[in-house]
Amino acid sequence: MKGQEAVKYAAEDAGVGTITYVPGYPITELAERLGAEISVNEKVALEIVLGASATGCRSMAVVKQVGMNLLADPLAVSSFHSVGSGVVVMAGDDLGPRGSQVEMDSRLYGLVAELPVLDPRDPANLYRSIMEAYGVSERLRVPVIVRVTWRLLSTAAPQVQRIPTSAEPCSFNSPRFDGRRFDWTTWGLTARGRQERHRKEVLAQAAGISEATPLNDVQYSAEVGIVASGFPAHLASGLGASLLAVAYSHPLPWKLIRSFITAHRWILVAEEPGALIESWLQMSSKVRGRLTGDLPFGPLERSDLVRALESIDRGLIEGPEADRELRGMGCEPAESTSADVEPLEGSYSYELAAQRGYLGICQGCPFADLFTALGRLDVPVAGDAGCVIRAARPPYQSVDVVYGLGSSVGVASGFGKKGIAVIGDFALAHSGLQGVINALWRKRDLLVVLLKNDIAATTGGQEAPDLTGLLESLLPLRRLRLPAAEEEIEKLLEEELARPGISAIVAYGRCVENR
Repeated sequence: MKGQEAVKYAAEDAGVGTITYVPGYPITELAERLGAEISVNEKVALEIVLGASATGCRSMAVVKQVGMNLLADPLAVSSFHSVGSGVVVMAGDDLGPRGSQVEMDSRLYGLVAELPVLDPRDPANLYRSIMEAYGVSERLRVPVIVRVTWRLLSTAAPQVQRIPTSAEPCSFNSPRFDGRRFDWTTWGLTARGRQERHRKEVLAQAAGISEATPLNDVQYSAEVGIVASGFPAHLASGLGASLLAVAYSHPLPWKLIRSFITAHRWILVAEEPGALIESWLQMSSKVRGRLTGDLPFGPLERSDLVRALESIDRGLIEGPEADRELRGMGCEPAESTSADVEPLEGSYSYELAAQRGYLGICQGCPFADLFTALGRLDVPVAGDAGCVIRAARPPYQSVDVVYGLGSSVGVASGFGKKGIAVIGDFALAHSGLQGVINALWRKRDLLVVLLKNDIAATTGGQEAPDLTGLLESLLPLRRLRLPAAEEEIEKLLEEELARPGISAIVAYGRCVENR
């Protein structure tokens, strides 16, 4: 059983009736396996899920890491506002980013929204984490975040023993789990009162659950201990060190962690991609990890943990005085700091696109001539996530900046002179349309080039909504059928750049990879 199957089994066994998603690495394949319904953006995906929950249906939103940014508003409100039936937000982090512009740590949203975050370590633990998440969500009446990564989703493990519920298919008229709908008594409290209740009651219960959950795993075997979260806990097993694998990265099981630290001479914190847990534990001079230079940022490998343990072992052998102090203090931290153990040495070389290789424009792409023409213009060009970003490098060099899905129109609105926003049809629907509305409202001067192929090409060819009619009702619009001669394309671009105000060119082409 792989991680994707574990999620599917858990969704079935938990009786999840509504699943939404927005395509993107590393969750597209998972969402399609779940039979999830595509949404125009992550904010809408979560809002649909919250609506289903309020009317008695267990639900799940499956989103990529950067999508967490977009759904943050309803997520933060829902933590204080309460939910009905269980809600799980499955956040897929692209570590050592392969299909994203940036590496993010979705665990941080547990702190921002004050919500429980489960960080499973293997497929079996993932299955049990999702099952627990729905129980916790309904007990505390808040959404629960479950963080996954591609390695977790693709890793194989023994078949898990399933624990199906007796849930009936849910609909508006057929709520499940005793009709756990939205609790209207929440309106009897002010916003401040809801926050006070959440922090006094909900977070306190969440902390107790984090301490007591059987999803935690503690193994004592050596003088050095590893505190691990997520997939690194799977990597840390069998390395000859004691291991505390925590199930929740928020709230952390502080009593369990404190006891584990006290029982060991040194502690290595294994997590990814950042140093969330380690940053909390730095008050102890025993703690080592990324912030002490013993582990790299980003995704971890088993070999990284082995090297770090070897470094710590050398420090123990070479520090007899600290050794004696530790023995005399019952393994309490010595006066020496973690800096006394030398961090790993060696220069660091940053990954280059030319070395790793990168995906360019597909052979036979109908938009290739347009990208060539854009690269020849002496104007700033804002691109968008998707096919456009592939044209940023040679030989096209068509766009100057890309700040995320749906961002190009807003970015181009801020250029110091008239420029171009190149955007795909799915990106326009996702969040680009707000940039168009703002540009019209504030009377910005820019040209929008819409790549119309009717799909989200880089995430698997999902259908994109057709907004050309809406766009035409808002601003002057011309059409370009591709392929076309480069001279014709350049002439059209120059004519529209000479037009005052905002206008659009809709470039029609059929994707050669997703016909």
